[in-house]
Amino acid sequence: MKKVWFLLGTAVFALSACTSTSSKTSTSEVVQTSGGITLSDDQEITLSTNNELATADSTLMQDIQTTTAGNQYFEGLFRLDENNIAQPAGASNYQVSDDGLTYTFNLREDAIWSNGDPVTANDYVYAWQKMVDPASAAPYAYMFSSIVNAEEIINRNLEVEELGIEAVSDTQFTVSLTVPISYFPEMLTNPYFFPQNQSFVEEQGDAYGTTSENTVYNGPFELANWQGGNQEWDYIPNDDYWDAENVYLDKIHMQVVKETATAVNLFESGQLDNALLTGEYAKQFQTDERYVIEDVANTTSLEFNFDNEFLANKNIRTAISAVIDRDVVTENLLGNGSRSATGFVPDNFVKDPTTEKDYTEDQPDYQVYDLELAQSSLATAKEELNMDSFDFTILVDDTETNRQIAEYVQGAIMENLDGVNIEIQAVPKNNRIAQAKEGDFDIMLSGWNAIIPDPVNMLDKGDSTTTFNYGNYANEDFDNLLALAEGENANNLEERFTNLHDAETIFMEEVGVAPIFHSSEAFLWNPQLEGIVRNSVGSRYSFKNAYVAAE
Repeated sequence: MKKVWFLLGTAVFALSACTSTSSKTSTSEVVQTSGGITLSDDQEITLSTNNELATADSTLMQDIQTTTAGNQYFEGLFRLDENNIAQPAGASNYQVSDDGLTYTFNLREDAIWSNGDPVTANDYVYAWQKMVDPASAAPYAYMFSSIVNAEEIINRNLEVEELGIEAVSDTQFTVSLTVPISYFPEMLTNPYFFPQNQSFVEEQGDAYGTTSENTVYNGPFELANWQGGNQEWDYIPNDDYWDAENVYLDKIHMQVVKETATAVNLFESGQLDNALLTGEYAKQFQTDERYVIEDVANTTSLEFNFDNEFLANKNIRTAISAVIDRDVVTENLLGNGSRSATGFVPDNFVKDPTTEKDYTEDQPDYQVYDLELAQSSLATAKEELNMDSFDFTILVDDTETNRQIAEYVQGAIMENLDGVNIEIQAVPKNNRIAQAKEGDFDIMLSGWNAIIPDPVNMLDKGDSTTTFNYGNYANEDFDNLLALAEGENANNLEERFTNLHDAETIFMEEVGVAPIFHSSEAFLWNPQLEGIVRNSVGSRYSFKNAYVAAE
Protein backbone atom coordinates (compact mmCIF):
# COMPACT_ATOMS: atom_id res chain seq x y z
CA MET A 1 0.00 0.00 0.00
CA LYS A 2 1.00 3.59 -0.58
CA LYS A 3 0.70 5.69 2.55
CA VAL A 4 0.22 9.44 2.32
CA TRP A 5 1.17 11.59 5.32
CA PHE A 6 0.40 15.24 5.79
CA LEU A 7 2.23 17.97 7.67
CA LEU A 8 -0.65 19.79 9.34
CA GLY A 9 0.86 23.24 8.99
CA THR A 10 -0.82 26.61 9.31
CA ALA A 11 0.41 28.36 6.18
CA VAL A 12 -1.70 31.28 5.03
CA PHE A 13 -2.31 31.62 1.31
CA ALA A 14 -2.15 35.39 0.75
CA LEU A 15 -3.35 37.34 -2.24
CA SER A 16 -0.99 39.56 -4.18
CA ALA A 17 -0.28 42.68 -2.16
CA CYS A 18 -2.12 45.83 -3.17
CA THR A 19 -2.03 49.38 -1.87
CA SER A 20 -4.97 49.81 0.48
CA THR A 21 -7.69 52.38 -0.04
CA SER A 22 -9.68 51.22 2.98
CA SER A 23 -10.39 53.44 5.97
CA LYS A 24 -9.78 50.61 8.42
CA THR A 25 -6.98 51.29 10.90
CA SER A 26 -4.45 49.06 12.60
CA THR A 27 -4.51 48.32 16.28
CA SER A 28 -2.02 49.60 18.84
CA GLU A 29 -1.83 46.06 20.21
CA VAL A 30 -0.03 44.25 17.40
CA VAL A 31 -1.80 41.03 16.41
CA GLN A 32 -0.28 38.84 13.73
CA THR A 33 -1.15 35.77 11.68
CA SER A 34 0.94 32.63 11.99
CA GLY A 35 2.81 33.92 8.93
CA GLY A 36 3.76 37.17 10.65
CA ILE A 37 1.20 39.45 8.96
CA THR A 38 -0.02 42.28 11.19
CA LEU A 39 -3.81 42.32 11.45
CA SER A 40 -6.20 45.23 11.47
CA ASP A 41 -8.17 45.62 14.68
CA ASP A 42 -11.36 45.25 12.60
CA GLN A 43 -11.77 41.66 11.42
CA GLU A 44 -15.38 41.94 10.28
CA ILE A 45 -16.12 42.03 6.55
CA THR A 46 -19.21 42.27 4.36
CA LEU A 47 -19.31 40.33 1.09
CA SER A 48 -21.84 40.32 -1.71
CA THR A 49 -23.32 37.35 -3.51
CA ASN A 50 -25.89 37.42 -6.29
CA ASN A 51 -28.12 34.58 -5.10
CA GLU A 52 -29.81 33.37 -1.94
CA LEU A 53 -28.77 30.22 -0.08
CA ALA A 54 -30.93 27.26 -1.03
CA THR A 55 -30.07 24.90 1.85
CA ALA A 56 -27.57 24.19 4.60
CA ASP A 57 -27.95 20.42 4.18
CA SER A 58 -24.88 19.15 2.32
CA THR A 59 -26.96 16.29 0.92
CA LEU A 60 -29.13 18.73 -1.04
CA MET A 61 -26.56 21.32 -2.15
CA GLN A 62 -26.41 21.80 -5.91
CA ASP A 63 -25.39 25.36 -6.89
CA ILE A 64 -22.08 27.15 -6.56
CA GLN A 65 -23.29 29.75 -4.06
CA THR A 66 -24.58 27.10 -1.67
CA THR A 67 -21.56 24.79 -1.96
CA THR A 68 -19.20 27.74 -1.44
CA ALA A 69 -21.17 28.66 1.66
CA GLY A 70 -20.96 25.07 2.89
CA ASN A 71 -17.19 25.17 2.45
CA GLN A 72 -17.03 27.79 5.20
CA TYR A 73 -19.03 26.03 7.91
CA PHE A 74 -18.48 22.36 7.06
CA GLU A 75 -15.30 20.40 6.46
CA GLY A 76 -14.52 17.05 4.90
CA LEU A 77 -11.36 15.03 4.53
CA PHE A 78 -9.63 17.59 2.31
CA ARG A 79 -9.65 21.22 1.22
CA LEU A 80 -8.45 22.54 -2.12
CA ASP A 81 -5.37 24.76 -2.10
CA GLU A 82 -4.94 27.69 -4.48
CA ASN A 83 -3.78 25.26 -7.22
CA ASN A 84 -6.94 23.13 -6.94
CA ILE A 85 -4.95 20.34 -5.24
CA ALA A 86 -6.46 18.50 -2.26
CA GLN A 87 -4.78 19.25 1.07
CA PRO A 88 -5.54 17.76 4.52
CA ALA A 89 -8.50 18.91 6.54
CA GLY A 90 -10.46 16.26 8.43
CA ALA A 91 -7.93 13.54 7.47
CA SER A 92 -4.54 13.16 9.12
CA ASN A 93 -3.32 10.61 6.58
CA TYR A 94 -4.64 8.02 4.17
CA GLN A 95 -3.56 4.84 2.41
CA VAL A 96 -4.24 3.73 -1.17
CA SER A 97 -4.03 0.10 -2.24
CA ASP A 98 -1.66 -0.77 -5.07
CA ASP A 99 -4.58 -1.29 -7.47
CA GLY A 100 -6.06 2.10 -6.56
CA LEU A 101 -9.38 0.56 -5.52
CA THR A 102 -9.24 0.82 -1.73
CA TYR A 103 -8.69 3.96 0.34
CA THR A 104 -8.18 3.94 4.10
CA PHE A 105 -8.71 7.31 5.79
CA ASN A 106 -7.50 8.18 9.27
CA LEU A 107 -9.31 11.11 10.86
CA ARG A 108 -8.01 13.91 13.04
CA GLU A 109 -8.71 13.05 16.65
CA ASP A 110 -9.26 16.70 17.64
CA ALA A 111 -12.09 17.41 15.17
CA ILE A 112 -15.44 18.03 16.88
CA TRP A 113 -18.89 19.32 15.97
CA SER A 114 -20.16 22.65 17.25
CA ASN A 115 -22.43 20.76 19.67
CA GLY A 116 -19.37 19.12 21.28
CA ASP A 117 -19.66 15.67 19.63
CA PRO A 118 -16.48 14.26 18.06
CA VAL A 119 -16.36 13.91 14.27
CA THR A 120 -16.20 10.16 13.72
CA ALA A 121 -15.89 7.68 10.90
CA ASN A 122 -19.57 6.88 11.33
CA ASP A 123 -20.41 10.50 10.46
CA TYR A 124 -18.92 9.86 7.02
CA VAL A 125 -20.60 6.48 6.64
CA TYR A 126 -23.98 7.97 7.59
CA ALA A 127 -23.61 10.99 5.28
CA TRP A 128 -22.47 8.96 2.27
CA GLN A 129 -25.21 6.38 2.72
CA LYS A 130 -27.69 9.24 2.95
CA MET A 131 -26.36 10.70 -0.32
CA VAL A 132 -27.04 7.52 -2.31
CA ASP A 133 -30.35 6.73 -0.60
CA PRO A 134 -33.06 7.29 -3.24
CA ALA A 135 -35.29 8.68 -0.49
CA SER A 136 -32.90 11.63 -0.09
CA ALA A 137 -33.24 12.70 -3.74
CA ALA A 138 -29.68 14.06 -3.52
CA PRO A 139 -28.87 15.98 -6.72
CA TYR A 140 -25.24 14.86 -6.72
CA ALA A 141 -25.82 11.21 -5.83
CA TYR A 142 -24.36 10.24 -9.21
CA MET A 143 -20.94 11.48 -8.04
CA PHE A 144 -20.79 8.36 -5.85
CA SER A 145 -21.24 5.98 -8.79
CA SER A 146 -17.61 4.79 -8.72
CA ILE A 147 -17.98 3.58 -5.13
CA VAL A 148 -18.83 -0.10 -4.81
CA ASN A 149 -22.60 -0.77 -4.98
CA ALA A 150 -23.53 2.92 -5.26
CA GLU A 151 -25.30 2.61 -8.62
CA GLU A 152 -27.23 -0.43 -7.44
CA ILE A 153 -28.37 1.46 -4.34
CA ILE A 154 -29.35 4.57 -6.33
CA ASN A 155 -31.35 2.31 -8.66
CA ARG A 156 -33.10 0.70 -5.65
CA ASN A 157 -31.53 -2.72 -6.17
CA LEU A 158 -29.53 -2.77 -2.91
CA GLU A 159 -29.85 -1.32 0.57
CA VAL A 160 -27.74 1.70 1.58
CA GLU A 161 -25.78 -0.42 4.06
CA GLU A 162 -24.18 -2.18 1.07
CA LEU A 163 -22.32 0.99 -0.01
CA GLY A 164 -18.56 0.45 -0.23
CA ILE A 165 -17.68 2.44 2.89
CA GLU A 166 -16.95 0.90 6.28
CA ALA A 167 -16.03 2.37 9.66
CA VAL A 168 -13.10 0.40 11.05
CA SER A 169 -12.98 2.48 14.24
CA ASP A 170 -14.12 5.89 15.43
CA THR A 171 -11.20 7.49 13.58
CA GLN A 172 -10.70 5.22 10.56
CA PHE A 173 -12.82 4.13 7.61
CA THR A 174 -12.27 2.44 4.27
CA VAL A 175 -13.76 3.16 0.85
CA SER A 176 -13.91 0.60 -1.98
CA LEU A 177 -14.04 1.81 -5.60
CA THR A 178 -15.11 0.00 -8.74
CA VAL A 179 -12.40 1.74 -10.80
CA PRO A 180 -9.35 3.79 -9.86
CA ILE A 181 -10.01 7.55 -9.74
CA SER A 182 -6.90 9.69 -10.02
CA TYR A 183 -8.73 12.77 -8.72
CA PHE A 184 -10.50 11.04 -5.82
CA PRO A 185 -9.01 13.29 -3.09
CA GLU A 186 -10.05 16.38 -5.09
CA MET A 187 -13.56 14.92 -5.47
CA LEU A 188 -13.78 14.58 -1.70
CA THR A 189 -13.33 18.34 -1.20
CA ASN A 190 -16.94 18.84 -2.29
CA PRO A 191 -19.70 19.17 0.35
CA TYR A 192 -21.52 16.08 -0.93
CA PHE A 193 -18.73 14.01 0.64
CA PHE A 194 -18.71 15.85 3.97
CA PRO A 195 -19.72 14.10 7.20
CA GLN A 196 -23.02 14.60 9.01
CA ASN A 197 -23.73 14.18 12.73
CA GLN A 198 -26.31 11.40 12.62
CA SER A 199 -27.91 11.96 16.03
CA PHE A 200 -28.32 15.70 15.44
CA VAL A 201 -29.65 15.29 11.90
CA GLU A 202 -32.18 12.69 12.94
CA GLU A 203 -33.27 14.80 15.91
CA GLN A 204 -33.97 17.73 13.58
CA GLY A 205 -35.79 15.60 11.02
CA ASP A 206 -37.05 17.51 7.98
CA ALA A 207 -35.99 20.79 9.62
CA TYR A 208 -32.29 19.90 9.33
CA GLY A 209 -30.44 22.41 7.16
CA THR A 210 -33.44 24.71 6.76
CA THR A 211 -32.16 27.37 9.19
CA SER A 212 -28.84 28.13 10.83
CA GLU A 213 -30.23 26.98 14.20
CA ASN A 214 -31.25 23.60 12.77
CA THR A 215 -27.73 22.81 11.55
CA VAL A 216 -24.56 21.67 13.31
CA TYR A 217 -21.08 22.61 12.09
CA ASN A 218 -17.56 21.19 11.95
CA GLY A 219 -15.86 23.82 9.77
CA PRO A 220 -13.94 27.00 10.60
CA PHE A 221 -17.16 29.03 10.78
CA GLU A 222 -20.78 28.57 11.78
CA LEU A 223 -23.74 29.81 9.77
CA ALA A 224 -25.77 32.39 11.71
CA ASN A 225 -28.88 34.54 11.23
CA TRP A 226 -30.17 32.49 8.30
CA GLN A 227 -33.80 31.45 8.29
CA GLY A 228 -33.90 30.04 4.79
CA GLY A 229 -34.24 32.25 1.72
CA ASN A 230 -33.35 35.55 3.38
CA GLN A 231 -31.13 38.14 1.71
CA GLU A 232 -28.49 38.42 4.45
CA TRP A 233 -26.70 36.00 6.79
CA ASP A 234 -23.43 35.65 8.68
CA TYR A 235 -20.49 33.31 9.15
CA ILE A 236 -19.07 33.50 12.66
CA PRO A 237 -16.00 31.66 14.01
CA ASN A 238 -16.56 28.13 15.24
CA ASP A 239 -14.77 28.11 18.59
CA ASP A 240 -14.79 24.30 18.59
CA TYR A 241 -12.95 24.03 15.24
CA TRP A 242 -9.69 22.09 15.51
CA ASP A 243 -7.66 24.91 13.91
CA ALA A 244 -9.60 27.83 15.44
CA GLU A 245 -6.41 29.70 16.36
CA ASN A 246 -5.72 30.23 12.65
CA VAL A 247 -9.20 31.54 11.83
CA TYR A 248 -8.78 35.31 11.95
CA LEU A 249 -12.04 36.87 10.78
CA ASP A 250 -14.54 37.72 13.53
CA LYS A 251 -17.52 37.80 11.20
CA ILE A 252 -18.35 37.53 7.51
CA HIS A 253 -21.63 39.26 6.74
CA MET A 254 -23.15 38.07 3.46
CA GLN A 255 -25.53 40.26 1.46
CA VAL A 256 -27.43 39.36 -1.72
CA VAL A 257 -26.88 42.09 -4.32
CA LYS A 258 -28.19 41.41 -7.83
CA GLU A 259 -27.46 44.75 -9.54
CA THR A 260 -23.88 45.67 -10.49
CA ALA A 261 -24.43 49.39 -9.95
CA THR A 262 -25.70 48.75 -6.44
CA ALA A 263 -22.73 46.54 -5.61
CA VAL A 264 -20.24 49.12 -6.92
CA ASN A 265 -21.89 51.94 -4.97
CA LEU A 266 -21.87 49.90 -1.77
CA PHE A 267 -18.21 48.97 -2.33
CA GLU A 268 -17.12 52.52 -3.02
CA SER A 269 -18.92 53.75 0.10
CA GLY A 270 -17.15 51.16 2.25
CA GLN A 271 -20.27 49.05 2.89
CA LEU A 272 -18.99 46.04 0.90
CA ASP A 273 -15.55 44.44 0.72
CA ASN A 274 -16.17 43.06 -2.77
CA ALA A 275 -18.30 43.78 -5.82
CA LEU A 276 -18.94 41.61 -8.87
CA LEU A 277 -18.39 43.59 -12.10
CA THR A 278 -19.92 43.11 -15.53
CA GLY A 279 -20.24 45.12 -18.73
CA GLU A 280 -19.16 48.74 -18.59
CA TYR A 281 -18.24 48.46 -14.92
CA ALA A 282 -15.80 45.64 -15.68
CA LYS A 283 -14.17 47.81 -18.34
CA GLN A 284 -14.23 50.95 -16.20
CA PHE A 285 -12.23 49.43 -13.34
CA GLN A 286 -9.71 47.37 -15.34
CA THR A 287 -6.78 49.56 -14.29
CA ASP A 288 -7.93 49.91 -10.68
CA GLU A 289 -5.59 48.28 -8.17
CA ARG A 290 -8.62 46.67 -6.49
CA TYR A 291 -9.65 44.92 -9.74
CA VAL A 292 -9.27 41.12 -9.74
CA ILE A 293 -10.17 38.61 -12.48
CA GLU A 294 -10.96 35.10 -11.25
CA ASP A 295 -11.08 32.09 -13.56
CA VAL A 296 -14.05 29.76 -13.19
CA ALA A 297 -14.38 26.27 -14.68
CA ASN A 298 -17.83 27.06 -15.98
CA THR A 299 -19.70 27.11 -19.27
CA THR A 300 -22.90 29.10 -19.62
CA SER A 301 -25.24 27.72 -22.27
CA LEU A 302 -28.74 27.63 -23.62
CA GLU A 303 -30.23 24.35 -22.44
CA PHE A 304 -33.03 22.95 -24.59
CA ASN A 305 -35.99 20.91 -23.38
CA PHE A 306 -35.98 17.85 -25.62
CA ASP A 307 -39.50 17.02 -24.47
CA ASN A 308 -40.64 20.03 -26.47
CA GLU A 309 -41.59 18.59 -29.87
CA PHE A 310 -40.14 21.55 -31.73
CA LEU A 311 -36.88 21.89 -29.75
CA ALA A 312 -36.35 18.16 -30.22
CA ASN A 313 -35.70 19.10 -33.85
CA LYS A 314 -31.95 19.48 -34.38
CA ASN A 315 -32.38 22.15 -37.04
CA ILE A 316 -34.32 24.41 -34.68
CA ARG A 317 -31.55 24.08 -32.10
CA THR A 318 -28.89 24.68 -34.76
CA ALA A 319 -30.66 27.83 -35.94
CA ILE A 320 -30.85 29.21 -32.41
CA SER A 321 -27.20 28.45 -31.65
CA ALA A 322 -25.92 29.87 -34.94
CA VAL A 323 -27.72 33.18 -34.50
CA ILE A 324 -25.80 33.99 -31.28
CA ASP A 325 -22.72 36.18 -31.71
CA ARG A 326 -20.85 35.03 -28.64
CA ASP A 327 -18.33 37.85 -28.91
CA VAL A 328 -21.14 40.36 -28.34
CA VAL A 329 -21.88 38.63 -25.04
CA THR A 330 -18.29 38.35 -23.83
CA GLU A 331 -17.05 41.73 -25.01
CA ASN A 332 -20.08 44.01 -24.76
CA LEU A 333 -22.26 42.52 -22.02
CA LEU A 334 -19.65 40.90 -19.76
CA GLY A 335 -16.26 42.49 -20.39
CA ASN A 336 -14.84 40.48 -17.50
CA GLY A 337 -12.38 38.12 -19.20
CA SER A 338 -14.95 35.47 -20.12
CA ARG A 339 -14.27 33.75 -23.45
CA SER A 340 -16.65 32.92 -26.28
CA ALA A 341 -17.54 29.22 -26.18
CA THR A 342 -17.71 27.07 -29.29
CA GLY A 343 -17.48 23.82 -27.29
CA PHE A 344 -18.63 22.74 -23.85
CA VAL A 345 -15.44 21.89 -21.92
CA PRO A 346 -13.78 25.20 -21.00
CA ASP A 347 -10.26 26.20 -21.92
CA ASN A 348 -7.63 26.76 -19.21
CA PHE A 349 -9.32 23.99 -17.23
CA VAL A 350 -7.31 20.81 -17.65
CA LYS A 351 -4.43 19.48 -19.74
CA ASP A 352 -4.51 16.31 -21.79
CA PRO A 353 -2.13 14.08 -19.76
CA THR A 354 -0.76 12.40 -22.89
CA THR A 355 0.12 15.58 -24.80
CA GLU A 356 0.36 18.19 -22.01
CA LYS A 357 -1.71 20.49 -24.25
CA ASP A 358 -4.82 22.26 -23.07
CA TYR A 359 -7.71 19.85 -23.47
CA THR A 360 -9.40 22.21 -25.94
CA GLU A 361 -6.34 23.18 -28.02
CA ASP A 362 -6.89 20.87 -31.00
CA GLN A 363 -10.68 20.83 -30.92
CA PRO A 364 -12.76 22.31 -33.73
CA ASP A 365 -15.15 25.20 -33.26
CA TYR A 366 -18.30 23.14 -32.89
CA GLN A 367 -20.88 25.92 -32.71
CA VAL A 368 -20.27 29.39 -34.17
CA TYR A 369 -22.09 32.55 -35.20
CA ASP A 370 -23.30 31.89 -38.76
CA LEU A 371 -26.45 33.68 -39.94
CA GLU A 372 -26.58 31.79 -43.22
CA LEU A 373 -26.50 28.47 -41.38
CA ALA A 374 -29.08 29.75 -38.90
CA GLN A 375 -31.57 30.75 -41.57
CA SER A 376 -31.11 27.66 -43.72
CA SER A 377 -31.50 25.44 -40.65
CA LEU A 378 -34.70 27.24 -39.72
CA ALA A 379 -36.08 26.80 -43.23
CA THR A 380 -35.36 23.07 -43.05
CA ALA A 381 -36.98 22.84 -39.61
CA LYS A 382 -40.14 24.54 -40.88
CA GLU A 383 -40.39 21.97 -43.67
CA GLU A 384 -39.71 19.03 -41.34
CA LEU A 385 -42.23 20.20 -38.75
CA ASN A 386 -44.73 21.68 -41.20
CA MET A 387 -44.77 24.86 -39.12
CA ASP A 388 -44.25 28.52 -40.00
CA SER A 389 -43.87 29.94 -36.50
CA PHE A 390 -42.61 28.91 -33.07
CA ASP A 391 -43.07 30.39 -29.61
CA PHE A 392 -40.48 29.72 -26.92
CA THR A 393 -39.74 31.11 -23.46
CA ILE A 394 -36.21 31.47 -22.08
CA LEU A 395 -36.00 30.78 -18.34
CA VAL A 396 -33.25 32.77 -16.57
CA ASP A 397 -32.10 33.83 -13.11
CA ASP A 398 -33.32 37.28 -12.15
CA THR A 399 -29.85 38.82 -11.90
CA GLU A 400 -28.97 41.83 -14.01
CA THR A 401 -26.38 39.98 -16.10
CA ASN A 402 -28.58 36.99 -16.87
CA ARG A 403 -31.44 39.24 -17.91
CA GLN A 404 -29.13 41.18 -20.23
CA ILE A 405 -27.82 38.01 -21.88
CA ALA A 406 -31.35 36.68 -22.32
CA GLU A 407 -32.46 39.97 -23.84
CA TYR A 408 -29.59 39.85 -26.32
CA VAL A 409 -30.44 36.25 -27.30
CA GLN A 410 -34.11 37.20 -27.62
CA GLY A 411 -33.24 40.09 -29.95
CA ALA A 412 -30.81 38.06 -32.06
CA ILE A 413 -33.38 35.30 -32.59
CA MET A 414 -36.35 37.52 -33.34
CA GLU A 415 -34.39 39.81 -35.66
CA ASN A 416 -32.81 37.02 -37.70
CA LEU A 417 -35.11 33.99 -37.44
CA ASP A 418 -38.43 34.81 -39.09
CA GLY A 419 -41.36 33.29 -37.26
CA VAL A 420 -39.54 32.49 -34.00
CA ASN A 421 -40.94 34.41 -31.04
CA ILE A 422 -39.10 34.51 -27.72
CA GLU A 423 -40.38 35.52 -24.27
CA ILE A 424 -38.22 35.83 -21.16
CA GLN A 425 -39.09 34.51 -17.72
CA ALA A 426 -36.72 35.84 -15.03
CA VAL A 427 -37.05 34.24 -11.59
CA PRO A 428 -34.85 33.81 -8.48
CA LYS A 429 -32.25 31.10 -8.98
CA ASN A 430 -33.85 28.72 -6.50
CA ASN A 431 -37.13 29.00 -8.44
CA ARG A 432 -35.34 28.41 -11.75
CA ILE A 433 -33.75 25.23 -10.44
CA ALA A 434 -37.10 24.04 -9.10
CA GLN A 435 -38.70 24.64 -12.51
CA ALA A 436 -35.79 22.93 -14.26
CA LYS A 437 -36.20 19.82 -12.11
CA GLU A 438 -39.83 19.64 -13.18
CA GLY A 439 -38.93 20.15 -16.84
CA ASP A 440 -40.97 23.38 -16.73
CA PHE A 441 -39.09 25.33 -19.39
CA ASP A 442 -38.54 25.57 -23.14
CA ILE A 443 -35.04 27.04 -23.20
CA MET A 444 -32.97 27.81 -20.12
CA LEU A 445 -29.90 29.98 -19.66
CA SER A 446 -27.79 28.04 -17.20
CA GLY A 447 -24.20 27.66 -16.07
CA TRP A 448 -22.48 24.34 -15.46
CA ASN A 449 -19.57 24.43 -13.00
CA ALA A 450 -16.92 21.74 -12.75
CA ILE A 451 -16.52 20.41 -9.22
CA ILE A 452 -13.50 18.25 -10.03
CA PRO A 453 -10.56 19.02 -12.36
CA ASP A 454 -11.53 16.56 -15.10
CA PRO A 455 -13.43 16.96 -18.41
CA VAL A 456 -15.80 14.12 -17.53
CA ASN A 457 -17.39 16.32 -14.88
CA MET A 458 -18.32 18.91 -17.51
CA LEU A 459 -19.60 16.28 -19.92
CA ASP A 460 -21.77 14.74 -17.20
CA LYS A 461 -24.22 17.49 -18.14
CA GLY A 462 -25.21 15.47 -21.21
CA ASP A 463 -25.33 12.06 -19.52
CA SER A 464 -28.90 10.76 -19.79
CA THR A 465 -28.68 9.25 -16.30
CA THR A 466 -27.70 12.38 -14.35
CA THR A 467 -30.20 14.49 -12.45
CA PHE A 468 -28.75 17.72 -13.86
CA ASN A 469 -29.60 16.82 -17.45
CA TYR A 470 -32.72 18.94 -17.10
CA GLY A 471 -33.43 19.04 -20.83
CA ASN A 472 -33.48 15.23 -21.14
CA TYR A 473 -30.88 15.10 -23.87
CA ALA A 474 -30.13 11.44 -24.58
CA ASN A 475 -27.64 9.77 -26.89
CA GLU A 476 -26.60 6.16 -26.35
CA ASP A 477 -23.20 6.60 -28.03
CA PHE A 478 -22.47 9.61 -25.83
CA ASP A 479 -23.39 7.69 -22.68
CA ASN A 480 -21.29 4.70 -23.74
CA LEU A 481 -18.22 6.87 -24.32
CA LEU A 482 -18.50 8.39 -20.84
CA ALA A 483 -18.93 4.90 -19.40
CA LEU A 484 -15.76 3.75 -21.18
CA ALA A 485 -13.83 6.77 -19.92
CA GLU A 486 -14.89 6.06 -16.34
CA GLY A 487 -14.71 2.28 -16.55
CA GLU A 488 -12.76 0.13 -19.00
CA ASN A 489 -10.36 2.94 -19.98
CA ALA A 490 -10.01 4.58 -16.57
CA ASN A 491 -6.31 3.64 -16.41
CA ASN A 492 -5.59 4.12 -20.12
CA LEU A 493 -5.19 7.89 -20.26
CA GLU A 494 -4.80 8.15 -24.03
CA GLU A 495 -7.92 6.09 -24.73
CA ARG A 496 -9.80 7.80 -21.92
CA PHE A 497 -9.24 11.28 -23.29
CA THR A 498 -10.08 10.08 -26.80
CA ASN A 499 -13.40 8.85 -25.37
CA LEU A 500 -14.02 12.24 -23.78
CA HIS A 501 -13.19 14.19 -26.94
CA ASP A 502 -15.45 11.92 -28.99
CA ALA A 503 -18.26 12.34 -26.47
CA GLU A 504 -18.01 16.12 -26.60
CA THR A 505 -18.09 15.99 -30.41
CA ILE A 506 -21.41 14.14 -30.30
CA PHE A 507 -22.85 16.49 -27.67
CA MET A 508 -21.89 19.62 -29.59
CA GLU A 509 -22.69 18.44 -33.13
CA GLU A 510 -26.15 17.40 -31.95
CA VAL A 511 -26.53 20.81 -30.27
CA GLY A 512 -27.34 19.08 -27.00
CA VAL A 513 -26.87 22.56 -25.55
CA ALA A 514 -25.73 25.82 -27.15
CA PRO A 515 -22.62 27.01 -25.27
CA ILE A 516 -22.24 30.78 -25.10
CA PHE A 517 -19.22 31.57 -22.92
CA HIS A 518 -16.59 30.11 -20.62
CA SER A 519 -16.59 32.15 -17.45
CA SER A 520 -14.23 34.46 -15.76
CA GLU A 521 -15.44 36.87 -13.14
CA ALA A 522 -14.24 40.40 -12.48
CA PHE A 523 -14.40 41.81 -8.96
CA LEU A 524 -13.42 44.74 -6.89
CA TRP A 525 -11.90 43.43 -3.66
CA ASN A 526 -10.78 45.31 -0.57
CA PRO A 527 -6.98 44.97 -0.95
CA GLN A 528 -6.55 44.68 2.82
CA LEU A 529 -8.56 41.43 2.69
CA GLU A 530 -5.95 38.72 2.19
CA GLY A 531 -5.49 35.02 2.76
CA ILE A 532 -8.49 33.93 0.67
CA VAL A 533 -8.04 30.67 -1.23
CA ARG A 534 -9.74 31.01 -4.62
CA ASN A 535 -10.61 27.95 -6.68
CA SER A 536 -11.76 27.59 -10.28
CA VAL A 537 -13.40 24.21 -9.57
CA GLY A 538 -15.76 23.18 -6.80
CA SER A 539 -16.39 25.69 -4.03
CA ARG A 540 -15.14 29.10 -5.13
CA TYR A 541 -13.57 30.33 -1.89
CA SER A 542 -12.20 29.29 1.46
CA PHE A 543 -12.08 32.04 4.09
CA LYS A 544 -10.58 29.76 6.71
CA ASN A 545 -7.27 31.67 6.83
CA ALA A 546 -8.54 35.00 5.45
CA TYR A 547 -7.82 38.20 7.37
CA VAL A 548 -7.90 41.97 7.13
CA ALA A 549 -4.31 43.21 7.13
CA ALA A 550 -3.33 46.39 8.92
CA GLU A 551 -2.66 49.43 6.74
